[in-house]
Amino acid sequence: MISFLLAAPRGNSERPVFRATMRRSEKTIDFTQAVRRSHERLSMLAARLDAAAGGTSAQTPLQQDGSGGEYDMTFSIGTPPQQLTALADTGSDLVWVKCGPCDQCAPQGSPSYDPTSSSSFSMMPCSGSLCGYLMSQSLASCSAGGDECDYTYYYGLSASSHHYTMGYLGTETFMLGSDTVLDIGFGCTNMSEGGYGTGSGLVGMGRGPLSLVSQLNVGAFSYCLTSDPSKTSPLLFGSGALTGDGVQSTPLISEPGPSFYSVNLQSISIGEMTTPGTGSSGIVFDSGTTLTFLADPAYTEAQAALQSQTNLPLVEVSDPSQVCFQTSSGSDEVPSMVLHFDGADMALPVENYFLPVGDGVICWIVQRSPSISIVGNIMQRDYHVSYDVENSELSFQPANCDNL
Repeated sequence: MISFLLAAPRGNSERPVFRATMRRSEKTIDFTQAVRRSHERLSMLAARLDAAAGGTSAQTPLQQDGSGGEYDMTFSIGTPPQQLTALADTGSDLVWVKCGPCDQCAPQGSPSYDPTSSSSFSMMPCSGSLCGYLMSQSLASCSAGGDECDYTYYYGLSASSHHYTMGYLGTETFMLGSDTVLDIGFGCTNMSEGGYGTGSGLVGMGRGPLSLVSQLNVGAFSYCLTSDPSKTSPLLFGSGALTGDGVQSTPLISEPGPSFYSVNLQSISIGEMTTPGTGSSGIVFDSGTTLTFLADPAYTEAQAALQSQTNLPLVEVSDPSQVCFQTSSGSDEVPSMVLHFDGADMALPVENYFLPVGDGVICWIVQRSPSISIVGNIMQRDYHVSYDVENSELSFQPANCDNL
């Protein structure tokens, strides 16, 4: 689990800049657990797309554990402040926390926010803009007097979802470190099902109007995930354009979904071979997915190029879809890997696409996807990744995360 510890705004720009730090508490990643959790998250994200398109396929519910490499955000809410942690998610928009007893809420065992103990809490009326947006998506309804906006927010398909949160909308004072932000719209949840880590809710950081990024009106945010699990990783809300050597930028696109941070992966270089990318289907940069996914034919051709240029013995594992090798001197005996986006190239360190799993075995972190393609958080390590929401651009550069 990774915690976000937010500090005061810095700089004199017109918009505030909030600085956060992220910490991964697990020292090593359990590859088997990462595979399971990443596939479950893939199912959830794909189900959201199906729901938006009016699809009918079922979704796989996420398990309620913290072993999948999620990011937890620490913040306070209310007056006087009540400190909570919640899953930070670039793949969704709604900000919500468990409210009151919440006996039918997931996850259990974490604290809940008590709106009756806060002097700054207000119910959001049906005239509120966030309520209007949810109503336009058939995710909210209004009380007879119009003073309460009730929501049921699905992370999959409403017809058969086991991954949802429901309650009423409110506005409240949030404390991000020592900074107070007024009138953040959020969901006060009294029933939920699914996997949200071990915190008290979820902080949506997607591209939609409900997200914390949109409500803070910062225009952009960035982070740098250090490869050293003993160190913190910085997160900046309101950060400007990346500067210095090695900055590359590529447009954000609307496929596979407008709320996701997606780009056009044109091709992939594996050693001396170049294989096709995902084309107009896009690939999603996602903080909540640990591993990386490629839909076919991108996955099959990249896997074949990798195996044909790797002179290491393959290791049989329980899942035949996994690509693992036996090595005696680490992962430097494998071919290079470069992602070619529209106008930008990401030359990956070997540690960003191979993971040691013990006894000299290394496994390729790229998985076959039956649906959408995703750049997971392992592949983003030691890059400063900037999401310029306002200008629809994603930028990155190799970085020493300690220096940001």
